[in-house]
Formats: sequence, structure tokens, C-alpha cells
Amino acid sequence: MKYYRINFPGEFGQHVEEIWSEKQILESYYSYWCGKMIQNVPGESLDKEKCIEDWVVVHWGVEVPKPDWITEWK
Repeated sequence: MKYYRINFPGEFGQHVEEIWSEKQILESYYSYWCGKMIQNVPGESLDKEKCIEDWVVVHWGVEVPKPDWITEWK
């Protein structure tokens, strides 16, 4: 599983950094992304890898190694 770091300004101007797994990206973004793909690019493949690539581009994500503090839930 790959992990991506994103950075953005918080509500009060603070620096916010988040690390997202591919699983988290798909759980939160895939259904929205599929709807937009169907709406704007009929017949396009709804491949999950393309979804993750688009999320990374939109959020300026950077792939990072799995942090030691992340544990996978089963």
C-alpha cells in the first residue's frame, strides 16, 4: 500500500500536514470521482489507479514511505 502526504493551510493559517493511504483515498474520493468521470468523459475507464492518480494531482500529494506510527486495521 502506498501513502501520500498533502499540505495545506488550516482554518486559522496554521500549517496542516496529512498522510493518506490508498485505501483512505478510495474510500473518500472514488464515488465522487466516478460520478464526475461519467458526467464529463463518457466511456472512460473507472480504474481505481486512475482515481488515485487524479487525487494526487488535485491535492498536490507526494508519495512517502509508510510512517512507523501507522498500523493497518483488519
